[in-house]
Amino acid sequence: ITNGIDLSTKGGMVWLKSRSAATYNALFDTNRGTGRHLLSNSTSAEVVNATSLTSYNATGFSLGSYTGTNQSPDNFVSWTFRKQPKFFDMVTYTGDATSNKSITHNLGSVPGCIIIKRTDSTGRWIVYHQSVGSNGYLVLNTTAASTSSSSMWNATAPTSTQFTVGDIGDSNVSGATYVAYL
Repeated sequence: ITNGIDLSTKGGMVWLKSRSAATYNALFDTNRGTGRHLLSNSTSAEVVNATSLTSYNATGFSLGSYTGTNQSPDNFVSWTFRKQPKFFDMVTYTGDATSNKSITHNLGSVPGCIIIKRTDSTGRWIVYHQSVGSNGYLVLNTTAASTSSSSMWNATAPTSTQFTVGDIGDSNVSGATYVAYL
């Protein structure tokens, strides 16, 4: 797929979805590598399939024969977010179950939105949004309204260099792996 976005040297995320079939939304990112995707409308762990997204290129990305991302005659759409200061960043981290784990990022500005997903096991997609603040959160894979909780972000607003998570399972289980999109 040639879209003019350099993912091979700059890094970023690719979001794929079939327009003509009832399939999941598949999210790939350069931090986790090729052949690994998350399903934004599911709580499942990371899916590993070597024939899904096969490479990140200087002008886009390449797909293999995996039916969830490249099946004829389906029509697919993709959105690509390249890492760019003050626009998009992503980080991976391992949880430690502390009540105020700080995670460094390179966004270079205060994030307006942070989306976190556990990758090694099932878990909800937790969303910080500036309109909800650090005492609340949203869940991407549901239709629920925002929930009040000072524990999710440890009641700490993100800064231009880091964000904080509490000891909640969706964002900070000891030894669990996570990806965060900012």
